[in-house]
Amino acid sequence: MKKTVWKNVWQTAVALALLVGAWLVVWAIVGNDSIFPPFSDSVKAFFTYFIDGGFWRALGSSFLRVLIAFLISFVLAGGLAFVSYLYPTFARIFAPVAAVIRVLPVFAIVFLLLTWTSASVTPVLVAFLSLFPMLYTAFFSAFSGVDKGLVEMSKAYKVPLKKRITQLYLPSVAPFVVKEVGAGLGFAVKLVVSAEVLVRTARSLGYLVLETQSGYTELPKLFALVIAVCLIGFLLECLGNVLAKAIERGLR
Repeated sequence: MKKTVWKNVWQTAVALALLVGAWLVVWAIVGNDSIFPPFSDSVKAFFTYFIDGGFWRALGSSFLRVLIAFLISFVLAGGLAFVSYLYPTFARIFAPVAAVIRVLPVFAIVFLLLTWTSASVTPVLVAFLSLFPMLYTAFFSAFSGVDKGLVEMSKAYKVPLKKRITQLYLPSVAPFVVKEVGAGLGFAVKLVVSAEVLVRTARSLGYLVLETQSGYTELPKLFALVIAVCLIGFLLECLGNVLAKAIERGLR
């Protein structure tokens, strides 16, 4: 366990060092702070946001949209994937619907969504349109990977569906599902913030990004916000991976 933790720590440290190194190389090549800011200025701006109440309100508002979009996508995708797994006919009927949602040019219809809803709701719908087909496919693959021998045995002994769900399907797919939670939340953060920028959602991380476009002096703040969004997504994904491994160990 300790070896795994230390391995993850040093691998993360190496990855961060490489990213910082790449930043410094690009900055040295560009040689113009008004186009690409120094790493130190962006780090200062990043920590300045920590004492800004407006930043935390924007973060809370954006994160609430992320949670709403993810929960709706997660519940619908999980439920429909399980129904598709149990009833192949339904799976064949629903497959074209999932395919259409998957290939929709989401950001091309952002402004269409905006005419139907508000700037605070549109980012949620945008995230849902991207997350739902991804999670549906992942859930369906997880259910399809359940031991078919155990499934057939449970049917032969006429085990009630509720008991099959709680004692067969959920333990089998739980580690995979929890891992998808982290990855999905990290992806949802990027989707929601990008949509907030496009539709100018008030009191959001996306709107803070827009405010940094007022001049070259705001460029470090823009990069600081990018760092914040990437860090949030990275932490959520890591949390999902840690929980998945813990659940997997608990089920052994």
